[in-house]
Amino acid sequence: MRLDVQGLRAVAVLAVLAYHADSAWLKAGFVGVDVFFVISGFIITALLTAPGYKIDLRSFYASRIKRIVPAYAVMLAVVCTASSVLLLTGDFDFFRQSLKSAALFLSNQYFSDFGSYFAPRVEELPLLHTWSLAIEMQFYLFYPLVLLLLPRSWWSPSFSLIAAGLFLWAGMSGLDGDLGSQYFSLLARVPEFMVGAVLALVLRDREVPASRSALTGLLGALVLVASFLFIDKANFPGFLSIGPCLGAALIIAARRGPVSSLLASRPMVWVGGVSYSLYLWHWPVLAFIRYYTGQYALGVGWMLTALGASFFLAWLSYRFIELPVRKSSAVWRLAPRWGLAAGGLAAIAVLGIKLNSLWVAPQPLAQTRYADPELICHGQQVGECKRGLASATPTVLVIGDSHAAQLNYFLDQAGEEQGVGYRIFTASSCIPIPGFDVDRLPEYARGPCRSQIVAVQQAMSGMGKVIVAGMWQYQVPSPAFVRAFQSFLDDATAANKQVVILGQVPMFRSDVQRVRRFRELGLPATLALNEEWRAANHKVALLAAGRVGVHFVDFSNSSFFADAPYEQGELIYQDNHHLNEIGARRYGHFAGGQLQQLFDQTQSSVSLKQ
Repeated sequence: MRLDVQGLRAVAVLAVLAYHADSAWLKAGFVGVDVFFVISGFIITALLTAPGYKIDLRSFYASRIKRIVPAYAVMLAVVCTASSVLLLTGDFDFFRQSLKSAALFLSNQYFSDFGSYFAPRVEELPLLHTWSLAIEMQFYLFYPLVLLLLPRSWWSPSFSLIAAGLFLWAGMSGLDGDLGSQYFSLLARVPEFMVGAVLALVLRDREVPASRSALTGLLGALVLVASFLFIDKANFPGFLSIGPCLGAALIIAARRGPVSSLLASRPMVWVGGVSYSLYLWHWPVLAFIRYYTGQYALGVGWMLTALGASFFLAWLSYRFIELPVRKSSAVWRLAPRWGLAAGGLAAIAVLGIKLNSLWVAPQPLAQTRYADPELICHGQQVGECKRGLASATPTVLVIGDSHAAQLNYFLDQAGEEQGVGYRIFTASSCIPIPGFDVDRLPEYARGPCRSQIVAVQQAMSGMGKVIVAGMWQYQVPSPAFVRAFQSFLDDATAANKQVVILGQVPMFRSDVQRVRRFRELGLPATLALNEEWRAANHKVALLAAGRVGVHFVDFSNSSFFADAPYEQGELIYQDNHHLNEIGARRYGHFAGGQLQQLFDQTQSSVSLKQ
């Protein structure tokens, strides 16, 4: 292994670590993964095409297994165990699916299609980083076969053509807005490996002249630094992925000069040596801390803890797993020992799965959700989308995002008590009104949002009363949404409809269910209010003011929420900003009659604050 290339590994992993620790530290540190791919393509090609070397598939695959699988498997087992302790049962179900895909090196496909409003945030998914290792293993699976099938004289031109063609394809696809799936795509990443492969073939019989090597290295460093600082993730990979690949290739090609000397220094070589283990461990450490704190931006204390733990675990992994395995004899002779180790790690994973519900007794289902997601019209159509009194004809239309979806049992309770029927259409993060800025939403939420907008437009003509509920602190910062909402209210007023806008319920900085679990585990956990909902409710109240037939009602300061997230000693929240089934029904009993009174009033604008 060339020492400067080992140092380049250090640059790549430190860039990724800086980006994951805080994306503000290094805007495009994520391109460190692309540098890894170039290095992998270079090293593997140099190995497989060395003069006199005959490709032995069995030996090659065994060497890749030795290099990647042991430390990877230990990480999976440890992360599974930690997840079984910390994660809520619902969150652990998402983890189990990611664990299956990671164990099969298919997590790039899993996370490419991943999307759920109720899943933990992406920065809290402890195995998200395994997508790149999945791509690397998939590349190793077919690459030696390509070398065997192609004549040697075809290697350089073929790989150059593949790299150029796939870079062009990725770039053109990006122009159509398809970059989300490309980020995790093997096909979009193959050209990055090919850059390293072509470089290895070109340098096999020649090298950059000494007089030009320093300049080549400096140019590569400038390109790489520019990539770290200026690439926009929203337009990546596409054509922009060429930048870090070119920078890495120039640095590798230089071989000599100040840049190469710096990379070959002892500290850089040491970090490069532990770079694989550091990559394996840094992300789970950050993910667990963020899950525990509920915050993306970590304070100094937590950040130092994360960095210290990441390097310590990386050193342990390198010293006691990577090095011993590399020095071991032929893989196949150690098959029984490997099988025993694999069985032990699998047992740990299975035990972790079983223990999740045993560490802390699971909450009743009614405390962990606001409704059965299969039975409500949240991003989908289920029957007539009717709630309230079963025998009553729906006379009130209810729309909004998940803060309206949490009202399904609210409407059942209120409807039974008031003798009213409702129709409710909701979608994740979406207020389904004409002109809503759908493109602001996560990709998985856009289709359901559009379909619910159509459903609401069809239902509006037959309804004279409308309730709108939303997570206003997410919606009102968008000028496009505010304009669309104003137009919606103007149209409703012109059509002589009565509209009640329901204020957002109080929100917390931490997930209340997580705090409950942590406390039962004996871990310190505090629950603090997130005051942003107050300002958001005020802005929505101003939008309602002065419009005939439009009423704004805010119960966030009422007696009902005086002891939130509890009400009369019962937990009424499912997370940091949604009520659970129990809370929804109690809220409906508390507020249903007052909402009905609003529809009976004729004054132009009302604001109730209990």
